[in-house]
Amino acid sequence: MHTHRRLLLALALVVTLAATFLAAPPPIQADRCGNEFYYYDDAAHTNLVGYEVYECNCAHSSWGVHTFYRVIEPLGC
Repeated sequence: MHTHRRLLLALALVVTLAATFLAAPPPIQADRCGNEFYYYDDAAHTNLVGYEVYECNCAHSSWGVHTFYRVIEPLGC
């Protein structure tokens, strides 16, 4: 009886920890700070479909779609 209860408590702890780590937002990577990202719909960079910026202080802003086809421009911080 006690083994069953301990197993349930251990399982509840594992589920709670997993949910916590999955729900936490990813940390901002320092190498992104000070850069603008332009996202395009194809490898020829025909149509701009998204934009993302990490200011010099790592403040983040974005719009549109983030695709594999991107150009990174430094802000010159």
